[in-house]
Amino acid sequence: MKVLILGHGGVGSVLAKLLSKEKSIKSIVCGDISFTEEKFFEKTHHKKVDLTDEKELHKLLYEKKPDIVVNASHPKFNLHIMKVCLKAKMNYIDTASFWDIDPNPKAKIPYKMEQMDYNEDFMKNNIFGLIGAGVAPGLDNLMVAECASKLDKIDCIKIRMVEDTGSKEIFFPWSKEWLLDELETKPIIYNNGKFKVVERFGDGEEYDFPAPIGKRKTYYFAQDEVGSIPLYVKTKKLDVKIHDNNIDVLKILVALGLFSKKEILVDGKQIKPISFLSKILPDQVPGEEKKFPKARFAVCTEATGKSNGKKRTIKYSLIFPKQKEINNLKLGANFITYPTALSVKLFIMAMPKIKNRGVFPPECLDSEVRKEILSELKKIKHIIFKKDAGFN
Repeated sequence: MKVLILGHGGVGSVLAKLLSKEKSIKSIVCGDISFTEEKFFEKTHHKKVDLTDEKELHKLLYEKKPDIVVNASHPKFNLHIMKVCLKAKMNYIDTASFWDIDPNPKAKIPYKMEQMDYNEDFMKNNIFGLIGAGVAPGLDNLMVAECASKLDKIDCIKIRMVEDTGSKEIFFPWSKEWLLDELETKPIIYNNGKFKVVERFGDGEEYDFPAPIGKRKTYYFAQDEVGSIPLYVKTKKLDVKIHDNNIDVLKILVALGLFSKKEILVDGKQIKPISFLSKILPDQVPGEEKKFPKARFAVCTEATGKSNGKKRTIKYSLIFPKQKEINNLKLGANFITYPTALSVKLFIMAMPKIKNRGVFPPECLDSEVRKEILSELKKIKHIIFKKDAGFN
């Protein structure tokens, strides 16, 4: 299999290293504007490419003829890259949507997954676009689908996460611009067949994660999963809540209005508070993750409903290693980029079995593909993958 990775930042660079260890991967081309010269390694080729230049992208795709194109860059490039993939008739994967308010007042969902605009065109050209295929969104969507498959009727789906740096010091595991944009977006929940916009960091809930995490206070966060799962998995309720050990700092920034994109007048100049915040916050520095050895990410999904007339809860938990252990892998990864890149790799390796065509999120993959990915996940020794299936 030949893979083209567009974007060589925190996720793209780690993904290339993970794929290079796989026998079935014949070549990996990494395209990024930051490359100053072409470099060739055993399987990997680094090539400078401007993602905003459609002709340049087109030329690269036709020259390299990859089996799959991975957008590991900022989600703002989703539609641009998909357009080029469509012309070249090549399969596509990304890790997140670039959500924006849907201008249609009658829209079912407040936010629009922009990639779905290409669904029919991808189907007509017999190719697929697997969207939101990282860890969250991504693997958690897949885990939700697996939970749901064990029930006859679903009343409630919960997705709960832990992002803990183990320190009060501010650390951005990837692009601070993207993280700030995510924090600026208000979360949505799904309740009784309707999507609803809620306040950031609302409805605090103590959630019991498996050992060694334990109980943590979780809050509403804006996540792609809520915008897609209810469209494909029938449930009455769904929400996503996250524990962030620096939640108090984030709450203060929200209260001060520093996530706002609305311009304000300061000393005679119009500025956006979020742009100001982006300027004063520290940039990500390669190797800085080593200062946070206790940092860790975990995600749990659970579905409550009925099976054979009895109330039942199915729960899948996924706990990734601490930063200290990730450092030992020598990938230059942090506690978020490693789980994300690993997840993308698992989706890519399952590609030969993907029969879907069109544009779709991971919960739409059939049971054979879903089970293969989860089976491969279980084989990774430094990851805790746990399933609980009990009757209430």
